[in-house]
Amino acid sequence: MGYNQKIIHVELNEPYQGKKHWYFGSMAAIYQVLPLEVIGVQLATLWTHLRESDYVGRKCTIRKGVLHRLKTNRGRYGRSDK
Repeated sequence: MGYNQKIIHVELNEPYQGKKHWYFGSMAAIYQVLPLEVIGVQLATLWTHLRESDYVGRKCTIRKGVLHRLKTNRGRYGRSDK
């Protein structure tokens, strides 16, 4: 069985740098790339809201999801984990 990783999808109502869809590995990473004025919500508010459901605001919709990945043995060569 593979492993799962959290992913945050930000869908902007108005494009920023020509893009409406942005994907992040954490909520804090959103604010490293997108300005607060573009997102329209503070990180603390987002933490509280995304625990229960998606965030839908005037400027964007933010969803938390799961990225399903296939488990592989790549990168394990040369290790002595036996």
